[in-house]
Amino acid sequence: MTLLANKQQNWNQRYQLKAITEPEAAYVLTANSHLLADKGRALDLACGLGANAIFLARKGYQVTAVDYSAVALEKLDRFAESENLSINSRLIDLENFEGALGNYDLIVVSYYLQRELFPLILSAINSGGMLFYQTFSGIADNMSGPKNAAFRLKRSELLALSSGHEILYYREDPDNCIGDDCFKGEVMIVVKRD
Repeated sequence: MTLLANKQQNWNQRYQLKAITEPEAAYVLTANSHLLADKGRALDLACGLGANAIFLARKGYQVTAVDYSAVALEKLDRFAESENLSINSRLIDLENFEGALGNYDLIVVSYYLQRELFPLILSAINSGGMLFYQTFSGIADNMSGPKNAAFRLKRSELLALSSGHEILYYREDPDNCIGDDCFKGEVMIVVKRD
């Protein structure tokens, strides 16, 4: 088995036992839902079971959901069909992706980091469209997220990756924050493309 096939099998196994019940979309998306238009074209990149795609489709968006796990996308397709949601799933290996993503009014990425894709993501957003991005930052001292620092953003790195665009929302709590409203080890941003 090739390394590529093994990686896909690992993701498929991860999603095999998980069920889509009532999906929980990314905080950056739900907390900033007042910024959403009434409709449009949206992309949920590295969607997993598609919580963000489902949230956006329920808001009236035509959603494309992209992931590398066929199992996750099959579950999302069945859920979307059962609720009559406008979600088109696409199986894509983003680590070996070449080409264009398309054009969208909104792109959401949660808990996925591939720095070299960032310019491609921003270029796929229509003028006046938005990017909602939430992922892991800081050191891996919390119980979730990758232990490998290469898959975590450095402090203020998301701001640097978004430079040249209007920042509508940004949150990166200090590493020593405490309390129920603390997002320790996470960073989120909403960017509007000119």
